[in-house]
Amino acid sequence: MVRTFAARLGVWRLAIFLVSALWLACPARPAQISMSSHGGPPLITITGEFDFGDVIKFLRKTEGIQDAVVVLKGPGGNAVAGMQIGKAIRQKGFLTVVPPSTNCASACALAWLGGLPRFMAQDSRIGFHSAYFVKGGRPRKSTAANSLVAAYLKGLRMRRQAIAHITGAPPERLYWLTIDAARSLGIEAGIYTSHGITSTLGKAPLAAATPMKQPPSGMTIKKATDYPGNDVDRLQQTTLANCVLACSDSADCKAVTFITRRRECWIKSAIGSAEPRDGLISAIK
Repeated sequence: MVRTFAARLGVWRLAIFLVSALWLACPARPAQISMSSHGGPPLITITGEFDFGDVIKFLRKTEGIQDAVVVLKGPGGNAVAGMQIGKAIRQKGFLTVVPPSTNCASACALAWLGGLPRFMAQDSRIGFHSAYFVKGGRPRKSTAANSLVAAYLKGLRMRRQAIAHITGAPPERLYWLTIDAARSLGIEAGIYTSHGITSTLGKAPLAAATPMKQPPSGMTIKKATDYPGNDVDRLQQTTLANCVLACSDSADCKAVTFITRRRECWIKSAIGSAEPRDGLISAIK
């Protein structure tokens, strides 16, 4: 994956320059990326300001890891770095969490959006603001840089109103996302409490990234079954539990098919005709 990223680096150099100039950030101090394990999936913690070099560090640390929970804490930093880490998180199917009483703003918030699923506490502070440049000592909104952010959000299948809200926040202050606001904007975010993780729909606590003992409420498992077509997204190097949970927590998802050998999850917008197929496990609403 590091090689793949390096091959695309030339395309992103211009984007890095644009956002560095247009999205005001404090002088870069590389974020701290640590990893720990307590018998379950690895816990990856990213703390501090995002710098472009942190993308390479994140990819190297997570190489070969199939399941992980990414904990995010930080005031922002380089927005492109945040989006690139968010993309990697989405491709790997990692969960993201902003702990209670913790700030995760700007670039950090963009990375958090990459989680599928993603979680926040009632008092987590997840902040967004529009991209901008400084002219005459005053921040001015940048159409070009906001288009770059909007393209990233569209790639995450964010709803139109969520994209407009995130990129439309005034540049001189942060828009702090609450759980109620996330619901109204269609941003799927589960609730993190001291008792575990709970969905925004009020389901019982769910263990993050652990083997699935039973499917979430409203989901029916179909073993050795495929539902061809209607694919809208794909998660790679993930688990059946995360695959089914991702669909359960998304209003737009109607079914998923998990390819056991590839550890690949296909998210579907509609339930097609069932076909028997060994090595595949599907779940439908």
